[in-house]
Amino acid sequence: MRNFYLGLLAIFITLGGITMPGHSEVFAGTSSVSNDTSKIIKATISTKITDTRLNRPAFLKNGVIVNFVPFKPGTEKLFSGSPTSRISKQGDNDKVLNNVKVYPNPVSDQLNLSYSINKDSNVTIKIMDVLGNEVTTLLTERLSAGDQANSFDIASRLTSGFYFIRVSVAGEIITKRISVL
Repeated sequence: MRNFYLGLLAIFITLGGITMPGHSEVFAGTSSVSNDTSKIIKATISTKITDTRLNRPAFLKNGVIVNFVPFKPGTEKLFSGSPTSRISKQGDNDKVLNNVKVYPNPVSDQLNLSYSINKDSNVTIKIMDVLGNEVTTLLTERLSAGDQANSFDIASRLTSGFYFIRVSVAGEIITKRISVL
């Protein structure tokens, strides 16, 4: 069996490689390869795929023609600055609730929460357990626009474990994870 494959390889080499009709410059053997590679890069390779089954559907009798265009990555720069800074600046103008920070984390007795709101809104701050059940409501008030800072005593309300702080303002919800010691 090994001799059979070696014989096929010898025939392949002596015939000069494999060629496809109309695309001899792309698939030619070593004896006829041109040094001009610009034709290969700019060429669109077209291949006809045919279905050789006996009971093939009638609409596939002519085969399927597929055009392959070689991928050439662009060199354009989409952003003038860093991509993350530009996206965050655009998104901050649309949001009512921004810059939610929970500290210290992990917390033992006193929880501090700072955030900013862009317009007067009802603010609800809740603590949820890991299953999504509401444990306690820390704040439900209408607050004016601007930076806000709140402190909550949680030593008597929570046992040790993982919880989520849910800050809800004007339909926007931001959830932060905390660890209680």
